[in-house]
Amino acid sequence: MLPALRELLLRGDGAGELQGPDVLVGRAEHPSCGDEVIVHVQLEAGRVRDLRWQAAACPASTAIAALAAKVLPGAETAACGALLQQEVARHGGLAAHERHAEALVLRALAAAIEGGARR
Repeated sequence: MLPALRELLLRGDGAGELQGPDVLVGRAEHPSCGDEVIVHVQLEAGRVRDLRWQAAACPASTAIAALAAKVLPGAETAACGALLQQEVARHGGLAAHERHAEALVLRALAAAIEGGARR
């Protein structure tokens, strides 16, 4: 993992839960390695207002979840995937064996936005 993503991993930006009736929760698991990411998101007018995450996952998945919490607030929900991909690239990208991390976080986010359980 490159230094910029490692720094996000170590800081753990956005780790934790959001509480409240407007919080949507989505979960995704990698079928092979068992990584699990849970995303807590609040939406407002089609945009991410706030995002927090929990993970029992590899360092890459944890770093990408932290990156999502840092860069996605304020983004239109339809643009979240492209924005996260851009930011991963801007932070140096992922090695081939780490690329599942981005998809895992995006699946958890999509699960929340598309009908996640309300808190």
